[in-house]
Amino acid sequence: MHALLTFILLMFAIWKGDWRHWQKYIHTIFYVITCNLLYAVLCRDHLLWKYRPDILPKSHVLVELLYTFINLPSITLLYLSHFPFSKPQPKQSRYVLTWIIGAFLVEYPFVKWDRLLFINGYENWMEPIFYLFMFGMIRLHYSRPFLTYGISVVIIVFMVHYFHVPIK
Repeated sequence: MHALLTFILLMFAIWKGDWRHWQKYIHTIFYVITCNLLYAVLCRDHLLWKYRPDILPKSHVLVELLYTFINLPSITLLYLSHFPFSKPQPKQSRYVLTWIIGAFLVEYPFVKWDRLLFINGYENWMEPIFYLFMFGMIRLHYSRPFLTYGISVVIIVFMVHYFHVPIK
């Protein structure tokens, strides 16, 4: 399932992504990659969600690398390529809400068939909140990267504290 999702996202990114202006998005793509790698390092002994491999060799790490370097950059490119920057705030909010609902729906079969496990106090109902922050931070980083870094630190500290992540 993970490999299929990766293939589909990559094909959509190639087909619908704004590759002509990839330079506009690259810093935000690096931000998303960095955030996911930071999660993998900080939470390596206390993961909040874990991918259960299917076709790929039985390694959570390999699936995590697919998500880090292909899925999340593809999502970021697609999300920003079609973001209604010049539209009124309600249209922008609907766009973000559509992405949150879409991400939650795409994730559902992974949860149902135990390909995505929520552990250590993280639960399925938290996912829409996570996606709200994720898509909000992607959008904010695109226009205000330094502000985003500061907010990211606050979010990380909160999550480490809330989920009792041991930092060694």
